[in-house]
Amino acid sequence: MGLRIFETDPDAKPQEREEYKRPEYAFQFRTGMQVNKKPVSLAKWRVLAAGQDTANGIAELMGGEAREFDATKEHDWVIMTDSESVEIVLSGADAIEEKLIQWAGPGLPIHECDGVYSLMQDDLGELCGCPATLKERKEKHRKKKGPGPGIVVTFRLAGLGYELGVGRWIATSWLFAEVVHEVKEALDQINGEALCRLEIEKVEYTKDDGELVSFKKPVITVLGSYADAVAEER
Repeated sequence: MGLRIFETDPDAKPQEREEYKRPEYAFQFRTGMQVNKKPVSLAKWRVLAAGQDTANGIAELMGGEAREFDATKEHDWVIMTDSESVEIVLSGADAIEEKLIQWAGPGLPIHECDGVYSLMQDDLGELCGCPATLKERKEKHRKKKGPGPGIVVTFRLAGLGYELGVGRWIATSWLFAEVVHEVKEALDQINGEALCRLEIEKVEYTKDDGELVSFKKPVITVLGSYADAVAEER
């Protein structure tokens, strides 16, 4: 028999949390997927889309074939694209929402902060208690005892893909978290919407002991004004 403490003290029963809400997006970019319940890093973008028309438009723009994914979810189509790079449009630095986050389950954040102060409603603005050094932060996150990057990038696809609606990519890479301030500084130099390149970059180098190191990292490069780019094409 389980604990029955809430029968004797109903006021102590935890209140149900409201579902963690995000804006609606027409599509989501992913750099990985689950294979046999294990995470796999991809060399080309995987995109989840809401509806067949959106999925077909992304497949036409980025290559790959659109197929039905999960009819029970809002994003019910998936495209394994042929592209490791795509041009996107960002509305400005505010299109990138920086935070560290730890989840208890889908839609249930148990820790959310900017690295120093809490972003959770219950203790908003209070010290978050995270370690001071990046090394310690990474180690706690690796052990599932602390938050990791949850950087939300909201964008449109450039060119003909602009009409497909607003999409997002959630960056969970520490490598991206370490340089995202540089991207936002570059966006601040653009008047209006910015044309950017979003890519999965493959990095390889040989260590002093001869060991070959190879990994993939997401990169955003600010190219310039989107309005100027459109005007040049015309």
